[in-house]
This record gives sequence, structure tokens and C-alpha cells, in this order.
Amino acid sequence: MFKHKLTISLIFLLSCTAQPGFTGAREDGLKAFKQGQYELALNYWVPLAESGDREIQYNLGVMYSEGRGVEKDITQAIPWLTQAANQGDADAQFRLGKLYTRGIDFEQDLTTAQQWIRKAANNNHGAACYYLAQFYTHGKGLSKDSELALRWYYRGAENNNTASQYNLGYIHEHGDGIPKDLPEAFRWYDKAAKNGAADAQANLGRFYATGKGTTQDKVLAYVWFAMAAQKNITNAKTNARFTFKKLNQTDKQQALALFEEYKKKYLK
Repeated sequence: MFKHKLTISLIFLLSCTAQPGFTGAREDGLKAFKQGQYELALNYWVPLAESGDREIQYNLGVMYSEGRGVEKDITQAIPWLTQAANQGDADAQFRLGKLYTRGIDFEQDLTTAQQWIRKAANNNHGAACYYLAQFYTHGKGLSKDSELALRWYYRGAENNNTASQYNLGYIHEHGDGIPKDLPEAFRWYDKAAKNGAADAQANLGRFYATGKGTTQDKVLAYVWFAMAAQKNITNAKTNARFTFKKLNQTDKQQALALFEEYKKKYLK
């Protein structure tokens, strides 16, 4: 979803902004890191970060904020992340926002948190949009505002943030601050379910079982209940068994085949 992946193979193997002569340092730093020579890796990477390489700045911030190859040190993480964030790096902005929100190992600052998260959200960072919506929903660092919360849930959902998609489904199903809209609830539960959200999969099973917000389809109801059951969602196993018993033999065969197909596609 995002350009920065938190796996060793992808965090550091970035070269699109490398200055001439620095590519070797990136590669040597990566080699040293893989060999457990963290101090040597830092010797390669720190000059890159100091030269203004925002992706290496971000990576150093990740290292120090999570204790990857170095002792965890938020006071070292913050400056590197801030430098990357000031260059418009949405992942760095979001990570800074989360650090200031949680206030673990340093003082919580919700005002600063929402400022960085807003910057990331304005850069179409889906998770940041969700966080900002949550701030408005719960009055965390900002005044409660359900209209603005809804707007940011939509922006997060449109940027493929699963949590935003699920929340939109819930809001429209229950009429939480807005009129109920079951087809709209179904639309967002469907997207969240296909992104692997187990609760959304269980809700999609309900919608198909009852024809709520969509055309009734007992085969799909079983499939989505069974999907949610894979992650031990409450009552999903019971609902799957009950729905399956109501199917005729042909539909049972179709349901089982579709379940195997959906597991490969949507079980995450």
C-alpha cells in the first residue's frame, strides 16, 4: 500500500533518490546490516541521511524507533523522521504522528501528533486519514466533529485503508450520526472484507443471508461466514454451519468451491 515496507529487504534497498557516488554506500550499508554489522551499516547510512536523503532518514528513524539493529532510542528516531517528514515523506509524517500520539518513551503531544498526521493525510496516506478521522470521532487532539470524521474516513477508504472502509460500513449500517444507508454499508463492508477484515466478512455474511443492502444469496452468506470463522469471529462458525445446512446439494458444492477460491484471494 505504501512506498515504505517494513521488511529488511525493502526498507533499505532504495535507490531512486540516491546521489551519484552514494549507491555503493547504500549497498555496502545493506550488506553490513544483513551481516549483523550494525555500527558499520550506520557508518554508511548516516552520511547519506545527513546529505539530505529522505528515504535513508526515514529508514534510520524506523531503526531507532523500533530497535532494529540498534538500541531503541526515540530521541534519535524523532530527528531523522522529522527531517524526512519536512521533505514531504508521508510515511515519516505518519510515523511521527503515531509516536506523538502514543507518547511511549517520551512525552505525549496530541497537538503535534495531529499536525503530522494531517500532513500525511493530505498526502493521501490511507492510514493517516483513518487516524485523523478517529481524532475527530473521539475528540482526541481535536474537537469532536462527526462530519469531518466521515470525510476523512471516506478519504482513507478511497486510499484503500481497510479500517476506514469497515468504519464506513458500520456508520452507514447503524446510522451513526447520519441516516442509515444499507446499500452504502454493504459497499464498504464488501471492500473491507475483500481486504481481509474478518469483522467485515462476518457482516457481509449477515447482509447476504438476509438480503440486507443487497440481493439475498445464501451461498455467498455461507462463504463469508466461513471466511470470518477462519479468524474465530464470534458466532461466525455457528452462522456458517446453520447457513450451510439450509443449502441444497448443488448449492453446497458451489459454496465449498467458492470458499476455497475466496480463501486464496481474501484470507489475509
